[in-house]
Amino acid sequence: MYHEITVWTRGIIMDKEARDIANSLSQAARRDGRRAIYISDYVDSPDRTNCLVRKYARISDGEIQDTLTYENPRPDIVVLVEETLIKAVDYTRTTPPGEGVVVVNSKRNPKYLARFLPDLRKVKRLVVVDAVGEDSQRWLYKNLTGLGYDRLSTEGAAELAAVGGGISAPLLGATARGTGCVSLESLQDVVADPDGARRGYEECRILEAEQLAEAVHTVTAS
Repeated sequence: MYHEITVWTRGIIMDKEARDIANSLSQAARRDGRRAIYISDYVDSPDRTNCLVRKYARISDGEIQDTLTYENPRPDIVVLVEETLIKAVDYTRTTPPGEGVVVVNSKRNPKYLARFLPDLRKVKRLVVVDAVGEDSQRWLYKNLTGLGYDRLSTEGAAELAAVGGGISAPLLGATARGTGCVSLESLQDVVADPDGARRGYEECRILEAEQLAEAVHTVTAS
């Protein structure tokens, strides 16, 4: 087994959520007995608010090659921290055909979101989870006064705030269910909100490739 996981997010205001996802998946994979690495972004410009940035993880049953390569060359798991990212960039451009799993944080119907996938030939599964849940619609800004405290940890340093809380927990649970890259039990052991991870695992909605094609065809035909 080998997975390349790329988490897309927006600079500063959603940086920590993406960092937590890549970090927690790596930790959980190690608990499962696999090898894993977590890499933050050196290519984009993460110090700019709202700009597109990425975090990376790789999980393998064997030795991981090219550990100093920052970007994932062939991501098969893509996590979108907020829903507008689904049409912001071609995040499956280098994904092998038919191997991609896209996980999206959204309240919307997966069949509606399917039409915005950049290339259906690359995607075998779409996983949608409402990671915000009962939180305020202004979830991005509810802790604005603490932004500099809990979201700007220096690369390589310990996180200042708990890892795997907030919206990252349900997204992690949905990723675990939709890909099988880590077990839910190991994930719950490493995140700050294990109940949130279970909620994402149980409540996520999944469309397989044939369902995605049918949804897009129906919209196009109408």
